[in-house]
Amino acid sequence: MGITKKFLNLFKSGKDGKDGEDQEARLRAQKERSEKFLQALTEGDLDTRWSAVRSVGDLGEPFIEPLIGGLKDEYWIIRRGSADTLGKIGEPAVEPLIRALDEPRDDVRQETIRALQLIGEPAVGPLMQATKHTYPLIRRGAVQALGIMGEEQAIGTLIECLRDADPGVRYECAVAFGRIGDAMAVRPLIETLNDTREHVRTAAMATLVSLGEPAIEPLILALVDVNEDVCRRSSLALVTLGEQAMEPLIQALSDANPGIRRGAVEALGQIGNTRAIAPIIVLLDDPERIVRIEVVKALAALGVPAIAPLMQVFRQGETRVRTGAMEALWMLGQPATTPLIMVLKDDQSDVRKRAALLLGEIGDQKAVDHLTGLLTDDNVAVRREAFEALEMIKKRTAA
Repeated sequence: MGITKKFLNLFKSGKDGKDGEDQEARLRAQKERSEKFLQALTEGDLDTRWSAVRSVGDLGEPFIEPLIGGLKDEYWIIRRGSADTLGKIGEPAVEPLIRALDEPRDDVRQETIRALQLIGEPAVGPLMQATKHTYPLIRRGAVQALGIMGEEQAIGTLIECLRDADPGVRYECAVAFGRIGDAMAVRPLIETLNDTREHVRTAAMATLVSLGEPAIEPLILALVDVNEDVCRRSSLALVTLGEQAMEPLIQALSDANPGIRRGAVEALGQIGNTRAIAPIIVLLDDPERIVRIEVVKALAALGVPAIAPLMQVFRQGETRVRTGAMEALWMLGQPATTPLIMVLKDDQSDVRKRAALLLGEIGDQKAVDHLTGLLTDDNVAVRREAFEALEMIKKRTAA
């Protein structure tokens, strides 16, 4: 049905006589007005189109399609005005707007979604249904609109959309959950860290970080996910959360699962807060080698503040703990030179020997005179280690 005929039908009452003549006159005037507006909307210059867009909102449904066309106008002001007017028309514009989501241009889709957002609640149900539409662009736009509108009632629908065949839909889902901010999305988003598309994985991780505290415990549990990519990105999300994740990660250091202990140590090392040094250093005696390896790397990553506690266990700890401390000190390199030089006069010959060994491995020229003094040490093993250390430093210097 044409716009003019449809418009006339809205006002037809069937009265005869003078009332009928008056009504026909009103209808003719209204018809002329509608045709004038329609022509202005489709053929007028910028000012004429803008004036028409702002004026037709009261005329309602007959002008929905021309206004949908206005969403594609080359000028932003017409696109914005069309969206605002469609928003005023309300529920009758919802289905045409949803069909208009099948437009690849971002600027057009942006204004289409704006109109749906202005309509509000009447658009929610149709948008949820549209997430199952045949056309992926419409599904994508529906998900994006629900996210922008912050519709918590759409959470279940959006969780299903995280498994959509179209990566664009999955991406918009991950972004939408960040806008809605519901903790129900955490587990599905963690599963999405294994998505086949990088931009979807990145969006899921960014949303998990934005969700904050509700995501931390699930992310820690995901450190031992069967999928390595999920483990790696969960760790990265925890590192990005930083200070907010510190206490849960420190608590996870005593978890029964060695994989969680290992992942927690790694994340704490990368966060870089020195408050983690004391609880991490205890795990130098962890029964699992994979945990101890990560502890050494984390302590080295935590830098100079870790040297003093490492030197303490280097001098007094059990064999396994001392060995780990030595490796961490070696990884720290030259900053550990001075503390090691200081223990070259320790009462325990074993401490002097191990300090000489480390100084040789570090290769700092600053240790030469102090190591030379050990060549007359009472203990033959210490003298031998000092000699080897000096040779190593000499070779490194020559190289």
